[in-house]
Amino acid sequence: MAISGSVGLWTDTFPEDLLPQLLDLVIKSWATFPQPSPYDLEVPIAKNFVVHLRRNQNRSTHLFRIDWEPTVLDEKGVQKGRIDIRFTHGYSPSEYFSCECKLLNKTDKQGRWGSLAGEYIDEGVMRYIGGKYSGGENGGMIGYVMDGDTDEAVKCVNEAIENRKQKLGIEGKAELKKSSIRARCQQTKETRHLIKNGWFTIHHIFLPVTNRN
Repeated sequence: MAISGSVGLWTDTFPEDLLPQLLDLVIKSWATFPQPSPYDLEVPIAKNFVVHLRRNQNRSTHLFRIDWEPTVLDEKGVQKGRIDIRFTHGYSPSEYFSCECKLLNKTDKQGRWGSLAGEYIDEGVMRYIGGKYSGGENGGMIGYVMDGDTDEAVKCVNEAIENRKQKLGIEGKAELKKSSIRARCQQTKETRHLIKNGWFTIHHIFLPVTNRN
């Protein structure tokens, strides 16, 4: 029996040629996204942001689906976790670009400021290093910079990376590098990690909260 459709849609790797459009969609959509309050958490922010991303999708260029908190199962049916935001192009359950979302530079209701850069690495980046999520050779981190100071957020994340260099599988200077996709954009950075299956690139997107009243 003949099979119609594209075999390429069954690949296990999210197409790298879609990453520029994906990152552009995230950055540009944040510019028109109703800004969260200083005390919001990442879960409701991510949920509302997914709705906004879907509204801004262009069917001719953004050739992927966007899902909020889908469950990831291993080959034995055991739940490995939930992805904050998942971008899917094909049919294979292993084909996706995931984004873990974390707060940065947050002040609590008692007025205490914290960078939260350690949590960004330990509870975000390390999920890729430990193989919790697959999706190919690329993954994403979104940092909601709650005080709007992306320069300070990058500085604190760099310090957290340096303190965890060995377990992060980073060679050379342990820091956020200029994005190979959006080199002129200060909101996007990269880190490359040597993990079990080879080199893995994490695309870091820093989204500043501009409404801080």
